[in-house]
Amino acid sequence: MVSLLFAAAAVRAGQASRQWHAATYRGVTVGRSKLAAMIRTWGQPKWSRNSKADDDEEQVTWTNYEKAGEFPGPTTVVSETRSGVITRINFYPDRLTRAQAIAHFGKGYSVTRYAFDSCGDEEDSEPIYESPNGPLISVEYRGRGIAISVGNSDMVTKISYVSGPIGSAKSRCAP
Repeated sequence: MVSLLFAAAAVRAGQASRQWHAATYRGVTVGRSKLAAMIRTWGQPKWSRNSKADDDEEQVTWTNYEKAGEFPGPTTVVSETRSGVITRINFYPDRLTRAQAIAHFGKGYSVTRYAFDSCGDEEDSEPIYESPNGPLISVEYRGRGIAISVGNSDMVTKISYVSGPIGSAKSRCAP
């Protein structure tokens, strides 16, 4: 009976590690904090601009900092223009290997492969989905809301602080 309870707890713990939670970075919680509060805390950005809004898409504001990250490289904060809520923080390290990133962020990660989901009608963006043979590799700390994109030569191309999944579990093209 006791071993059954431990087994159930282990299964729940494994499921919890697959669940995404909102990231908090330098006092900013993605999906909750607002751009104005972040600027008061982080200081004035290098630049900030709004995207063009499509009829059915929320307009977003892109805010850039040159030295806000944990490593050298620029940081871009994306927020909803109308509400000011921060939707993600993308950090682009100058030179960081996958091994260095894992050493910095620690254990408790999973590696997920993604592929582009090109059956949609978006012209400016291609959504991604989990695919066992996908070309995109992401080291994910889902419980902390961190997704690390890994490119050629095992170099980190982007560290994203998010409030939920970076891609869908399945392709929208599949029947």
